Amino acid sequence: MVQAEDEILDGLNEKANKLLEAGKSVGSQVKLTRREDEVLSGLMNSLANKEIAANLNLSERTVKFHVSSLLAKFRVRGRMELVREASRLTAGAMPMPMPLTTGDTRAFPPVSKSYPMARRPVTVVPLAKRQLMA
Repeated sequence: MVQAEDEILDGLNEKANKLLEAGKSVGSQVKLTRREDEVLSGLMNSLANKEIAANLNLSERTVKFHVSSLLAKFRVRGRMELVREASRLTAGAMPMPMPLTTGDTRAFPPVSKSYPMARRPVTVVPLAKRQLMA
C-alpha cells in the first residue's frame, strides 16, 4: 500500500514539475505590439499616462487602453507588478528602450547658490491706467 502511494506521488511530482516548466516558458512568450512596447517602455521609466501620451502623440485614453492590455497579457493587477514582471521576463532579451522625449534637448548649466538668478523688473500698473493704455 505504501509502495503504491509512493509511485503515485512520484508521478504527481513529475507532472507538477513539467507544468511548472511549461508555465515558465509561456510567460516568456508574451507578444507585444509596437505601441504596447512603447507604452511599456514609458511605464518602466516611471512616466504617468499623461506623460506617455504626450511623448507618443496619443490620447491619454489610448494609453490607458494599452496599459490595460499589458496588465492582461502579463497577468498582473498593477503597474508596479507589470514593470517588475516585464523586467524579469525580458532581462537581457530586450535592448535599451528608446528615449521617449521629442524635440531637441538642450544642456542647461547647473544651478548653484552663487549663480544669480536673472529676474525681470516687475512694474505694477494700476487697473485704471491699464485701461487708458489699451
